[in-house]
Amino acid sequence: MKQRLITAAVAIPVILTFIWVGTLPFFIIVSAVLMIAQYEFYSIVGTSQLSPQKAICLPAGFLILAAAYLRSPDMLMSTQKGIPAFVLTLSLGLLIIGHLFSKNIRYFIESMGVSLMGIFMIPWLGSYFILLRDIAPYGKEYFYMLIVGVWVVDTAAYAAGTKYGIKKLAKTISPKKTVIGAIAGVIAGVAFAFLWNAAYAEIKFLNYIDLIVMGLIVGIAGQIGDLAESMVKRAGLVKDSGNMFPGHGGAYDRIDSLLPAAALLYYYIVIFVR
Repeated sequence: MKQRLITAAVAIPVILTFIWVGTLPFFIIVSAVLMIAQYEFYSIVGTSQLSPQKAICLPAGFLILAAAYLRSPDMLMSTQKGIPAFVLTLSLGLLIIGHLFSKNIRYFIESMGVSLMGIFMIPWLGSYFILLRDIAPYGKEYFYMLIVGVWVVDTAAYAAGTKYGIKKLAKTISPKKTVIGAIAGVIAGVAFAFLWNAAYAEIKFLNYIDLIVMGLIVGIAGQIGDLAESMVKRAGLVKDSGNMFPGHGGAYDRIDSLLPAAALLYYYIVIFVR
């Protein structure tokens, strides 16, 4: 517990500072964490049979993040929106070529699957950290809502599940998670969205529907992201993805809930709020 508190005391101010500053410093720290998380993913799923092509997939992941950072202000309406797709297409071709010279072609399809899965689950979804933070003029407020909201959801789910939970949510994936805990997490996500909105006078343009949907995104997608990583760790027979954060596990352990929530939150804001 002491180690967890020390890590949190050091990491939280640093993270909040980088979110506040944004731009290049934010891109650097996000890219570093995501690249480490992607490496952890491949270390978990890699076996003597499954051989993810890390030499191809890690650079591809970074290029996707760089494309998000270097995009035009409105990438969805720009020709630049094709850059990540180009990176993925090129990566697919290189992965096929790489496996042509692999010693173990018996598990070619499975190896291709985990290689691409590592790109999509981490740097692809993680690129929405950059896109969400850069939504003008309230990107940092939205990102604070995401990162603090996910923590609130996780805390509420754990507290309610520990005290009142009986029926397991996904016993084979994460035995400690309960249905009551999941429901409490969703409710906490919506409640937090309203509290977050009340704290920022400049974003009063969000209506009740916006806040409910944004709270549901954080509450539901965040828990799905957590379960998805738990499934990966179960398959790889490991407890933590790594030890980057002493007492808290690896980089992937710390961002698993944020990944799907960031993508959905970004699209909701860009399509329905802006």
